[in-house]
Amino acid sequence: MAATAAATDIGFLTVFGKVVANVFTAFAEVTDLNLPELSRDSKEFTHFGSPDGYREFKPGLSDAGEASLTYNLIPGLADDAVIAAHLASKAVEAWRVQFPNGAKLDFNGFATKHGRATPMEDKMTGSATFKVSGKPTLTPAA
Repeated sequence: MAATAAATDIGFLTVFGKVVANVFTAFAEVTDLNLPELSRDSKEFTHFGSPDGYREFKPGLSDAGEASLTYNLIPGLADDAVIAAHLASKAVEAWRVQFPNGAKLDFNGFATKHGRATPMEDKMTGSATFKVSGKPTLTPAA
């Protein structure tokens, strides 16, 4: 069995943030990040003469899915304020994930959800979900 690749790492030091005029501003305290999951539709092309009565399909359009995150909540400030302002703007904007090895994932998207939780005996957290618009770009580490 092959050994684990030296470049394999944990998610610690991954950062998420907004890109404005080519300037990346990372969120302050993200604690969990779920990256977009790519998918593709399938379109049926079955016809009366399809071989052996089996349905036939062809690939349709691709969808980059959603990205979601959880962060340490400071109500109305820091990451919470950025997400709230973005959600209110109704704009498709540039977002980036930077990985510990220097790779980056850039995508355009917009917030579809923004939540806040304030448990009595634990840290307060905020959450957000972003719908990706178009094709994300993954740039490998240099």
